[in-house]
Amino acid sequence: MKKYYLSFLWLIILCSLLAACKKGDAAGSSAGAGGSTARMTISGNYMYIVSSSKLYTYDISQPAQTVLLNEQYISWNNVETIFPYRDKLFIGSQQGMFVFDNSNPKSPKLQGQAQHFRACDPVVADNDYAYVTLRNSNAGCGGTLNQLQIYDIQGNNILTPKMVSTLDMPEPNGLGYKDDVLYVCLGINGMNVISIADKTKPAVLKTITGNTFIDVIPYNNLLIAYIQGGIVLYDISTPANPKLLSTIQN
Repeated sequence: MKKYYLSFLWLIILCSLLAACKKGDAAGSSAGAGGSTARMTISGNYMYIVSSSKLYTYDISQPAQTVLLNEQYISWNNVETIFPYRDKLFIGSQQGMFVFDNSNPKSPKLQGQAQHFRACDPVVADNDYAYVTLRNSNAGCGGTLNQLQIYDIQGNNILTPKMVSTLDMPEPNGLGYKDDVLYVCLGINGMNVISIADKTKPAVLKTITGNTFIDVIPYNNLLIAYIQGGIVLYDISTPANPKLLSTIQN
């Protein structure tokens, strides 16, 4: 029951953030919002939700009157994650990471399948790079590494990403970024604040402890952290120095 409560609360927060944006924004003109382990994301005036096999596209330009625009089949194998990248949607399933062209946000089209990403590994991307976490306690994927990996996905690399660096850390999970700072959840070990100014040499600036961190959504100057037992909000107007604002318990 708690899982569904938090998912619903996650959705309320995302829709509330969207409502604060200009309704006249074109698709892609406002930043996408979604956690790296999320099954839903927002880009412009559109929300995308994945079930175990399908992608659903909703018009939420008027949040009180959400409209289902499109429903399409993706894969028989379990679809697990979705995140936006420029005019693309990356969708993780047990068959791999599918890349959808989202230049027509009302009807995303399958472009190809990215290699090197495992479906159940949290992933986020900025303009030119993708950030991936692997952990050995991830029963769905298996594996032996506890590591942050950074990939070059510029140009044609988007379907064949090139690894540029790695950083070992204890059981990294969900992650997000603002400017040149990356936030990586470490479960019971806290949350790492990492400088990615040099993509080839990521460096841990500090570790925030006191909660079990699962996933994060940076949105403008707000960091929404999904923790065990609720949600914590941080001011990240100075990205390298998150300041606690409040905690929402479930």
